[in-house]
Amino acid sequence: MIESRRVEAGGGKREGVGGKPVELGPLPGGHHGLTREQILDSQRERLLAAVAQRVATRGYRATTITEIVKVASVSTRDFYEIFENKEECFLAALDVVRDHLVDLVDNAVAPESDWPNQVVGAIRVLLEFFAAEPDLARLCLVEAISATPVSALRFREAVLACVPGMELGRSELTDPDSLLPGTESSLIGGAISLAGRSILAGEPEKLPDLLPDLTAFILSPYLGPASAARFAARLRT
Repeated sequence: MIESRRVEAGGGKREGVGGKPVELGPLPGGHHGLTREQILDSQRERLLAAVAQRVATRGYRATTITEIVKVASVSTRDFYEIFENKEECFLAALDVVRDHLVDLVDNAVAPESDWPNQVVGAIRVLLEFFAAEPDLARLCLVEAISATPVSALRFREAVLACVPGMELGRSELTDPDSLLPGTESSLIGGAISLAGRSILAGEPEKLPDLLPDLTAFILSPYLGPASAARFAARLRT
């Protein structure tokens, strides 16, 4: 899993998942004992962290491969051995974060026995993650939407992958078919839009504060506005 806050030009260290420091500077020369496969894995991870940091700072279109390799302390030749182009590197970073988010949500939802609390658990863990990782928040919730046609498609696929879990909420309704098709994807899109405003305003640290409002917004079509508001009110204390 990439973690981008500690990526800096010229190398340095960053903390990966679990707080384990990962060296971002160039690999030592001479007999370092690493296989070529291990070297490429290390370079790939640093490139993914670097593209996340640079895209978050400058935007996808303004980011260059020259900048990415400089931040990652990887040669341009090695970049092209790992990735065909900037877009492939960017998409790989998105895929890594997506897979990590799936794991986070699965773990957050598992202890909850009822659907409304599963929704709260999922929203909470996502908001907390993106608040702690502002570069990845911008990467996933802002840049991915418009960077390239392929990234926009990946983003759409990620949204649609959340729909089945949302559709479980229809069991809360007397008539599950009373909601229009596409309700779930619209709700997810609306939640992303609200979160995106905090990111664009430069206030990703405030994302967890959105938990009550997003909970009420998402639960309202299934529980009814009054019940959803009461449910969300408990999160404000």
